[in-house]
Amino acid sequence: MKISQQEFKKVYFSSLQEILKIRPIDQHLKDVLAIYDYGYKYYDFINYLEKSWFRAWQVYNLLPDPNRQHEIKILDLGGFFGNFSFCFQKLGYKTTITDVYDYYQGVFDNLKNFLQGQGIKIMNRDFTALIPIEELSEKYDVILCLAVLEHLAHSPAALLYNIKNSLKEDGSLILEVPNITYWYKRLQLLQGGSILPSVESIYKSKEPFIGHHHEYAANEIRDLASLSNFKLEKMVFYNYSVDNWLGAIIYWPIFLFNSCKEIILTKLK
Repeated sequence: MKISQQEFKKVYFSSLQEILKIRPIDQHLKDVLAIYDYGYKYYDFINYLEKSWFRAWQVYNLLPDPNRQHEIKILDLGGFFGNFSFCFQKLGYKTTITDVYDYYQGVFDNLKNFLQGQGIKIMNRDFTALIPIEELSEKYDVILCLAVLEHLAHSPAALLYNIKNSLKEDGSLILEVPNITYWYKRLQLLQGGSILPSVESIYKSKEPFIGHHHEYAANEIRDLASLSNFKLEKMVFYNYSVDNWLGAIIYWPIFLFNSCKEIILTKLK
């Protein structure tokens, strides 16, 4: 049985607090993350992680009920801080995180150990590179690919191939991307600004640059689903960054038109 939004928010923030005790947001962490994306050097991770409770809630609404008779296995691609996986693990799902933690020079080692102690499996594996099908023996009910696709500097074909071959026959892919037609970005363009990562961020980052390379519009997600032989089951548009009355006044179209909202979330079969 699913829980209410208020109850979910409490579980998410409880999970986040435990994570931040193990892996505090300090300048050393930011410096390491900034090696391949300089924009992280001064990034407000706390604000991002706290506001992401609403992202997690949107994903939760697309998950099957955790009280089904068999265990529901979730693979969280690019799990990073593990805040989604830890929250869902507490809610009765069996979660696995896969990420290329070698990039991060050990800054997540204690957190990985903690999460494993909570029953979460950790895989240090790159799902964006083609993996032989015989090596994808473990199958999942749900695969989460949240805020990952936009970071790819190359074709997403290998990633989607690996996902397809890691899903159970009736499994689902939950895919989240930033909406490139978000109203705030349209205003930036109208003012003569860029909606791409800053030149400074790219210039000061070592290769491979892991910032945003390609953000998506709704029609591109539909095309991507078709190209990778997925069936689009549901598409959800929502905002999570704008949460005050001034922002609501300035960016009012994000509350009226799906094409102007911040995030595109889809469920693919």
